[in-house]
Amino acid sequence: MASPSLKPTIRVLVVDDHELFADALRMFLERDERIEVVGVASSGQEAIDLAQTRLADVVLMDIFMRGMDGLEATKRLRALRPETHVIVLTGLSGDEIAGQALEAGADGHLQKGDVHDQVVEAVLRVANGRPLA
Repeated sequence: MASPSLKPTIRVLVVDDHELFADALRMFLERDERIEVVGVASSGQEAIDLAQTRLADVVLMDIFMRGMDGLEATKRLRALRPETHVIVLTGLSGDEIAGQALEAGADGHLQKGDVHDQVVEAVLRVANGRPLA
């Protein structure tokens, strides 16, 4: 008798320099059994390092951070690890941010105010190779 096949969990890295937001997002994501949070980073360089060593499938990347911003970190990460998907998080709205995120290599962006409603679906979507609309 064959055992049921288990779907692998999606390995997610949370990147935000606001510790409270990053921790809340991590806890929210960990409630879903399809997602494993493999780390939390607070800078662009730390995000690149952790995404590579922890083999993140999806990175939730804040745009505005001290030092290397999330757009530059996304460009560098995608050059080093093109199989890792990136969703850019921002407090701003507008087509300009969306365009900059896509130009940097992100699979899409979410506004921080909408994250709790959309983040799980967004992670599942990009992990399966479908960009955010």
